[in-house]
This record gives sequence, structure tokens and C-alpha cells, in this order.
Amino acid sequence: MKLSRIYLLLLLLVPLPAFSISPEEKQTLQNIRNQIFGGSLLNAAINQTTISGKEPPVFSLNIENRALLLWKLNPAHLDDFAQYIQLSPPFSLAAVNPITETQQQVRFAQWLSKWDPLGESFFTRFLPRKAFYVIADIGATSGAEQGNKVEFKTFVSIGNSPPFLYRFASFKQIPGNDLLQLSTPFPSDISWVADHSGIEGSLSSEGYHLKVDIPLRMNKRGHARVERNRQFSEAYLTNSHRVFASGGAQSRYYFDGSSVSTEFFRIKRAVVSNTFPWMDYVSHLSKVLVPTSKMEFMVQPVTLAVDVPKPAPGPGSCTHGPQGATDIPSLYACLVAIALGNPEFQIPAADPLVVFETMFERASQLDPTKIPTLYYALQDLYQGLNIFSGNEKPKLFFTLLTEPKTIFVNFEIPAHKAKAFKKAFLPKHFELAKVRFYPEQKRKVYALSLNIYQSVGQNLNSFRAEWSTYVINPREENPKPRFSVLEAQTTAGGFDPLIAMERFENAEPPIDLSNPSELIRLIEPPNLNFEYSFDEVDGIDVDLLNEEQEILVDIEIAYPTEFLLTKPETEWMEANDFVYWGEVADILKYDQQVMFADLMVFEASANDRIIDTTFHGYVNPIPLPIIVWLGGQDIALEPWGNLDSIQAKSLP
Repeated sequence: MKLSRIYLLLLLLVPLPAFSISPEEKQTLQNIRNQIFGGSLLNAAINQTTISGKEPPVFSLNIENRALLLWKLNPAHLDDFAQYIQLSPPFSLAAVNPITETQQQVRFAQWLSKWDPLGESFFTRFLPRKAFYVIADIGATSGAEQGNKVEFKTFVSIGNSPPFLYRFASFKQIPGNDLLQLSTPFPSDISWVADHSGIEGSLSSEGYHLKVDIPLRMNKRGHARVERNRQFSEAYLTNSHRVFASGGAQSRYYFDGSSVSTEFFRIKRAVVSNTFPWMDYVSHLSKVLVPTSKMEFMVQPVTLAVDVPKPAPGPGSCTHGPQGATDIPSLYACLVAIALGNPEFQIPAADPLVVFETMFERASQLDPTKIPTLYYALQDLYQGLNIFSGNEKPKLFFTLLTEPKTIFVNFEIPAHKAKAFKKAFLPKHFELAKVRFYPEQKRKVYALSLNIYQSVGQNLNSFRAEWSTYVINPREENPKPRFSVLEAQTTAGGFDPLIAMERFENAEPPIDLSNPSELIRLIEPPNLNFEYSFDEVDGIDVDLLNEEQEILVDIEIAYPTEFLLTKPETEWMEANDFVYWGEVADILKYDQQVMFADLMVFEASANDRIIDTTFHGYVNPIPLPIIVWLGGQDIALEPWGNLDSIQAKSLP
């Protein structure tokens, strides 16, 4: 089997049964993780699947001590403002719903949308009004960007498209990588200081100044007060998933519960002084928002795909150096070659600055439109080297297809069986959590979810069936209900950390983790007895058999004639933030297709056949209402993201 296939197959994550890992096992898992996921990014660079768009890179971005200053644009000055920020077609300024909303506003809007779907009643006048905004987004960044940063943004649209953010100016305290417009070469004069009582900061650039003093309201115990009934609005989270900038630059920002359920500090009277010219076009400062905690994102720069020949030119094909490259694929092969060096021939790796300077110089001669593609691909290559050496956490990106649709077949775990279920399948310190899947569900239940979907991307093209329950890990910094995958089956080769440990410890001869060709010995074979189809004519059909594990799934469900159209409960979707496999968790980031998805929910009929032996005896045989995902899902994740923080214990 070719090395590229080895790495790709290893990217599939399958179940990690409940266990307490020892320090030795933790170290081995870390070594395996670093070799596999770091190696996969190096492999993507060598085979050029990064620049072809097949495996688009993703990067982490964290923002602490964040503040958002919101001004409303004066409708009379929209054209002048657009001209000032050099906004040109196809972009046009867009009015949007308020940036935040209360739970009462959410419930009222949901009630009104069902009672008056056409929006013709008297009550629509009580809905929030749209407005044009300018936002100063300020905070301390870490991850793929570093240091204090100030961004000025507004909302735009293309034709009749939904609104999205447009960044018209950006300033960084520390020059370097920028996840929207390549890099910032020069530092800006930024001060940003936060403590328990508030934030003070300033920005100076080309004679213009922004000064901010945000005092927080304190309680009698000296703690900052929190506004607990207000969060970012669904409209804002949806509109901020895509961020554009001048020249057509675009990045996608994947968020988690730190954005969806963030709370804001109560603020006294904020004092803001702003002399930037665009202040002439705004009416007043309408809101200052200070989130109470760090916000975490995964960012995917959107770049032009390169047409890569098959087979792709590898580093060994670079015989005349980057200056001899005649097209972008051959140039990238040479850039990878000099970035990695060749220890066998005692050729050292080039300094990264030299690699990027060479890329800018030669790509500008061959095809300047591909410079962003090459830039972020090289960043991903160095990210892979850091992962490989254990200095950075791995990242992956994959998509759940819209056809066939993703389904959840949920089974209730009766309360009298919950204790036995927990003892059999969960780590000792985990708690079983009840869940409500959608607002109309009458009560929360202990549940086992069979999730069936087709995925594409960095965890391969395959059908997957995952059996999950819902848990609370009290050792988390902020314990909440989470997914816990107990079993998984896939039509492509899989990688199971527990089986990998068993194979590693019992292998004869021993497995050399530093040798990529040895890693195939840790792979779980695919399940060839797994078929899934979903359509409006034949309905839902699942056939899955694994005799060795005594798993049988036989599902035939007619397409429903009556169903409920609804949205998922926020708590259920936030359970995706940590997806546990035993004690080890993938850390996920997602977009509005996950958090604000459209669901179709219906009861299975007496004529439908639903047989699942996997957890027979622990769950009610008749499932809860079937849940169908009506859209796709894009997900960025850190596989085994909590492994480093697990407190391993020596086993007796």
C-alpha cells in the first residue's frame, strides 16, 4: 500500500472504549497522534492535495480580552462610507439584524414565525429593526496569529446573498501571519490592557487615534457583573462565518460554544475617542460588548485551487530549483523540497523566511493569483512539522454531505438501566447526561444516538455509523453535556486508539512508530457489509453487519408523509464541542449549518423495520422520533485535542 494511502486511512477516528490511561499509554498515544496527523499534513504537501483544494488547511485562532465596539452608520452617508473604504462591486453595504439578542426575543421571534409565517401581522413591528453597522473588533490573539489586534469591519452582501462581514482595515501589534490577508509586515502602535475591573486601550496609525476605556460594573464582592440573558444573535453568528476583505480575500471562521453561549460583562459608561475618518459617516456608538471568556475559532482561508497533474510532482522532481519551475505545481514541489531539506544528503532545511520570499518572488512571475494558495499551503506544511514534533495540536477539516442526508436514530436509555449502562461503557468519573434534541421534545432523556452519514475530506470518503451517548466530564474546565462515541463502523479503514495500543504493545516484531510504513499495522479494516441510502421515494435503508463484534443494523423506514420542521436545541449542538472516545476527546468547531440546522423530525410507523443489536438490553427497542438533517455540515476539529491535558494515572 502506498504511503499516501496509509496516512489517509489513519485519519479516520473510530471508537476509544472507556479506559483510564497510564502515563506510558498517554505518551504512546501522543507519539502516535503526532506521527499520524503531523505526517498527514506533510503527506498532503508532498502530494499537493493542499494546493489542489482536496485538503484545505485550517488554523486555530483564539481571542482573549475581546471587545466589540458597534457604531450605526448614518443612512444618509452610506455611499460616502462605501467610497471611503473602497468598496466596489460585486460588494454592497448590507443592513443586518442586531448583533445580540435575549432569550425572550428569540422565543418571541420563534412564536411569531410559526403563528405568522408571512410576517403580515401587527406584531411584526415589535421585531428588532435592521441597521448598517461599523464594528471595531479588538483583542489579544493567539494560535496562528499573535498579539493585540484591531480590526474595523462592516456588513456587505453580493447581490441578493445573505450578509457577511467585510474587514476594511486591520492593525497588529506583532507583525506576521494574518488568516485573511496573508501577513502584516509592520507593527502598529497598539496598547490593550485588561484586568478584573475593565479594559483600557489605544491604537495610533498615520496620525489617527482610537482610545478606549471600558469600566465594568462590579458587585459588592468586587466581582464584575455579568449580563446572563444576552448572547450573540443567530444572525450575527451566521453572518460572521464568512469574512471578506479587499481584493476578494475570504476566510471561513468555525466557532463553538464559546461564541454561541458567551455571556457579556455589564459595562458602566464606556469612553471611546475615535479620530479615524470613517467616524464622519456614523451616527453614534450604539453598543460595547465585552465577552466574559476566551473565544476559540478554527479558520480556513479560501483560496484558488491549483490544477495539479497526476501524479503530482514531488520534491524529488525539483532538479533546477524554484527559479527553474515553469508552473505552480512544480514551484510548490521545489518550495516543499527546500523547506524540508534532505537529511540523507546532508541538505539542511532552508530558513522559513527564505522559503516565503522565494515563493512570493517566483509565484508573482508565474501566476500571482495563486500566491494566497501557496502561502497558506506553506503555513500548513510548517504546521505539520510542528505537529510532527509535538509542538502543536493537529487539525482536520471534513464535510458531511447533503445527499444522502445525515440521520439520527435515537434510543432512550430507561432510567432504571442508566446505572448499569454507565458502569459498562463510561469512564468511572463521567456522568451520564440527559438531553433534549429539539425544542418540541417534551422531556429530557438519557439517550443513545445512532448517527449515520457520509463524509468527505481529510477523514476520507466513507459512510459512517456512530453510536453515541451524552456525558458530563467533571474534570473539564466548564463541564457540560458532551457527545461520547461508544462504537463506530465505517466503509473505509479506521484507526482505533485502544486497539492501536493493544497492537503496539503486543506486536511481534515491535512497531517502529518513526517508520511510516509500519503504521499500517495499527489500522482497523473497513466494514464491507455496510450500505446506506436515503431518498424521498424509497425512504431510509441501512444494512450493517459486523459478526465479530455482534453488530447488526437492519433499518427500512418509509419516507414520512407527516413530519415536524424544527431546529436543534443549542445544548445538543454544543455537545459537539467535545466528542469523547473514552477519556480522549476530539475538539470541534462548526458553522451555522450545525448550530442552526433545519431538521425534519417524525415518528417511525408500525410498518417500518428498525433493528439494532449493538446496545440491545440497555435501550428501549422502539426509537424516539427520527431526526433528519436537511443540510450539510462543515466541521473543523482538533483530533485527540484534550490528550495533553488528561491526568494519566499509573495502573495498579
